[in-house]
Amino acid sequence: MTIIAARALESVADGLPSSIDGYDLAAERSRYGLIPDVAVRRRRLNRGTALVSVRAKAVETATHAAARARHAEAIFPNTIAADSPVIELGWPLSGPFVRCRAGVYMDLYLGVAQKLLDPAHPRIREAIRRLADLDLLTRREINTDDFLVAAEGVEGIHTPQDLAALAGRAAADSFPGSGAWKAFLSNSGTEAVEAAVKIAWQVKHKRFLEAHGFATLEAVARELGIPRVPEMDGDRSLPDPLLADYPFFMVGCWRAFHGRTLGALHFTTSKKAQRAGYPQARWIRRIPYNGSPADLAGMIDPRPITEILAAPGGVRAVVEAGRIPRDLFAGFLAEPMQGEGGYLPADPAWFRGVARVARENGGLLVVDEVQTSGRTGTLFLSQQLGVEPDALAVAKGLIVGMTLARAEFTRYLHGGWHSNTFGGGKLFDNQWAFAVLDALLHHRDPVLDGLPYMDNCRVKGAYLAAGLERLRDRHPALVQGFDQRGLMVGLSVRRRADVIRVGWRRGLKLLGCGPSGEIARLRLVFLADTLVRELDEALRVLDLVLAEVGKE
Repeated sequence: MTIIAARALESVADGLPSSIDGYDLAAERSRYGLIPDVAVRRRRLNRGTALVSVRAKAVETATHAAARARHAEAIFPNTIAADSPVIELGWPLSGPFVRCRAGVYMDLYLGVAQKLLDPAHPRIREAIRRLADLDLLTRREINTDDFLVAAEGVEGIHTPQDLAALAGRAAADSFPGSGAWKAFLSNSGTEAVEAAVKIAWQVKHKRFLEAHGFATLEAVARELGIPRVPEMDGDRSLPDPLLADYPFFMVGCWRAFHGRTLGALHFTTSKKAQRAGYPQARWIRRIPYNGSPADLAGMIDPRPITEILAAPGGVRAVVEAGRIPRDLFAGFLAEPMQGEGGYLPADPAWFRGVARVARENGGLLVVDEVQTSGRTGTLFLSQQLGVEPDALAVAKGLIVGMTLARAEFTRYLHGGWHSNTFGGGKLFDNQWAFAVLDALLHHRDPVLDGLPYMDNCRVKGAYLAAGLERLRDRHPALVQGFDQRGLMVGLSVRRRADVIRVGWRRGLKLLGCGPSGEIARLRLVFLADTLVRELDEALRVLDLVLAEVGKE
């Protein structure tokens, strides 16, 4: 018997903790009988009993090949790869488990972190049921032009302002002393980032005018070759003339990913394919992620703008030297854990340092929590880093795009500063988002013995880390290490493409992140209501996958 075969007889979970921080993991297993089956077309699945098991030959059939061909015929290229999984709709799913013709597989990237709670969660199902009962499933309203309110006698329907108020209170509670918060609702993570950046730019613009007046701003613009737009002089909705551009700088990070719409794309540098061919704003600068706060501080010229204008070369000389006049610095944007960049967590000391530099120089700290909200042990990963953002972007698992920012910025945002078609008016998404956020904050799951979901992420994250250490010990040639925050993991492996390929054949849906190379990253993502048995099952199948790749 080979060493690999002998090890396969031992469960990865053998000897892992049975209790973490007073939570009895073993006792949790006795409560799985409380979980109801999910039944679809007379087929059943239950996350309390499901096991990953697929027939490898049935994972790829002529039907799947036809689906890929049909996709290529009808849809422009996007991020899907030729060998990406073909997901069959219409089968039951429970937690991270999904039935298909080939058997039962486990989703370990959850729609790139779109799924945050079990789709069968009672709060989500109840929200959908209420919409159906009230014939509201098909209502699509435009919250940016209409105020929405539930009709008399309509109970349990949450309006966009209900969702915004819940999210604003959650942000204020998460960052004590930061004051009141408000939300702007949109449809995706990249839109949430764009709104956050626009808030930073608007705040800087209005503060500049308050401090220095339009004449000084126009003098800055003139030195940088920016003219007025005389065609807009007839529009008196705002007092000052319109400039062709506004030289307010934002700083982001190398290897960041903030989305693919053109505004967010200015800050996205994780892959060449995302950027090639698209013009860029010249007011964006970048520093290394987890570098030094001095990287940001060294970019900023601290002199008042009037002093810079009076100096030889003026503003143009400062900008051409690669620096940013302090009065033109709008803010700093970063992820607390780089997603596409490789699931790399921020170093707390670095993040606190750059946040301090940004604030000392009059800029806003904008944090992209699109993937990290609700899954790392606190509602926002920023809390664990010890920073208080001025604006946050969330989406994905929270269903809608939301930009959360300090309410004090309201006075800088004129009517029409931003808008979108729905703005939370899609009632289905709005109810779903409210149900998810409300459950994260308040639901006490009997299967988890009332353990709050944020605590569940922390406890199960510690258990998962112990299991990943075991995998590294068992497969040292392949597993090179990992970074983990709660139930988000960046796993460094050799032969990543083979691990993904064999994983799908074995019943694990895996996805890479970060650059390719001899050692590359896999992302492993789990639900906030994850069960310990689901972690055991993921570790068990990962162990088999790594053993098989190691023998190839």
